[in-house]
Amino acid sequence: MNQQYHLLYPTVDLFIYDLQQGLGQQDEEINQNRHHFWRKVKPELNKDYHQLNPQQQEVLNKLASLERTEADYVELLLPEKHQKFQPDLEGYYYALQLGDVYALQVDCSVIDDRICKSISRFQDIKQNIESRIHHQQGKIGQTWFVWGQLQKDYSSQQIKAIALECYSQIHPKINPNSQVEIDIKNQGKFLGATAFEVWVQPTNWADANSFADSFHLLICLFGPQQSFDDIQNSIAGVYFDLIRLFCYRHKILWAYHQSRFLKSKLKKDFHDVQKSVNKVSELGQQINHAKPNLQELQKTLTDTLTILSRYAIDLSYLDDQGRTIRVNLDNYKKRLDKISRENHNSDLQFLQQFSEFSASKYLLQVETDYINLSPGLTLLQNLISTIQGTIDIYQTKSDRALDNTIALAGIGLAVSGLTATAISAKQPPITSYKDISFLASPVFVWSIAFSAPFLIALILRLFRR
Repeated sequence: MNQQYHLLYPTVDLFIYDLQQGLGQQDEEINQNRHHFWRKVKPELNKDYHQLNPQQQEVLNKLASLERTEADYVELLLPEKHQKFQPDLEGYYYALQLGDVYALQVDCSVIDDRICKSISRFQDIKQNIESRIHHQQGKIGQTWFVWGQLQKDYSSQQIKAIALECYSQIHPKINPNSQVEIDIKNQGKFLGATAFEVWVQPTNWADANSFADSFHLLICLFGPQQSFDDIQNSIAGVYFDLIRLFCYRHKILWAYHQSRFLKSKLKKDFHDVQKSVNKVSELGQQINHAKPNLQELQKTLTDTLTILSRYAIDLSYLDDQGRTIRVNLDNYKKRLDKISRENHNSDLQFLQQFSEFSASKYLLQVETDYINLSPGLTLLQNLISTIQGTIDIYQTKSDRALDNTIALAGIGLAVSGLTATAISAKQPPITSYKDISFLASPVFVWSIAFSAPFLIALILRLFRR
C-alpha cells in the first residue's frame, strides 16, 4: 500500500458503551457493571471487582450517586481541558449515562503544529487511547471515529486509498497488501468531508467473544479548502449527536446478539420438551396394560415444570430484545434526521443503510423467532397437564380398587359379626376350649355360607393386585 499520504490534525475518538443496568439484574450485578465502566477511567479501580478494598468501594459509591435512574442522559465526567497524553498528543475524557447505558468518549489528537503527519500516527493515537482505558472493551460495543484534513486535492480513488490506509492503522488485522476495498455504498458526505463507514460483523452472533471482536469505524477526510477552525467547530458541534447515534446503533446490535443467545437456549429446551413428550406417551400407555412407573412420571413432571419456568422467562426476554431493536431503530432514524437537518453539507444515506438493514434483518429475524418459538410454551403447558392427568388417572384407579377392597372386607366382617352374635345367642355357653360343638350348629354353617363369596372375592382381588 502507498505510504506517502499525510494528513493535517489527525484525530481519533473512541466512543465506548457499557451496560448500566441489564434486564432483571440485582444491585450487586448493577454495581459490577458500574465498576466495569469506571475502571477504564479511574486507575485505582482497575482491578477485579472482588479485590476492591473499602476505600475503592467508597469511590464506586460516590460515582453511583452521580447517576439518575429515570434521566435520559446525565453527564458523569466533563473534560475541563485537553490533557497532555504524550509529548505531542493531547486529549480528554467525556462520560455520560444514557438511560440504561454508560457512554465514554476518549478524544486524542496530535498537538496542533500545522504540520502534516503520516497516517501511521493514527496507530500511535489508537494505542495511546487503548492504554489509557487499560485495554478494556465496551460490553455493548464501541466505535472508532477517525478524521483529518487532506493536504491537497485528491481524486476519488486516491481518497479511497487514503481511507483504506486509515482503516489499516485502526484495524491492524487487515493485510495492508491485500486487495480489500471499502464498498462505495458505505461512502458519503459528512460535515463537508468525504466519509466512509466500515463495519466488521461478528462471525458468530451467539458467541460473546465473537461479538466482542466486531468492529465499527467512521472515517472523515476533510478537503484542503476548509479552514481548520470551521472543521473543529463542526466536529465539536456534532459530537453529542454522534454519541447518541452510535449508542442506538450498538444497542440494536447488542439486543440482536442477546436474542441469538436466547434463541439457542430456547431451541435446546424445545428439544428436551419433545423428548419428554415421547417419554410421557410411553408411560401413559402403561396404564391400560400394567402398572405405570409413577415415580418416573413425577420426576418428568418436576423436570418439565423447571423447563417451563426457564422457557417462559427466556421467551419473554426474546420479546424484550425485539422491542429494544424496534425502539432504538426509531431513535437512530430520528437522530440521523436531526444531524442531516442541522448540517446541510452532509449526505448521510450511507449511515441510513444501517437502519434499513437492521429493520429487514435483525428486527424481522427476532420477531419471526418469537412467533416460531412461542408454541413451545403452549406445548409445555399441555405436557404438564397431560402428565398431571396421567398421574391422577392412575391414582384414581388405585383409590377405587382400594375402596372396593375395603367394602368387600367390611361386608365380610359384618357377616362374621352377625354370625358371632348368633352363635353367642343360640348356643349354650362353651365350657372348655376343647368344646367345638358350635361348628356343627346350623347358625355357624349358614354364616359361613353367607360370608364365603365375599371372602373369596377379597382373596382374589388381593392376589390380582
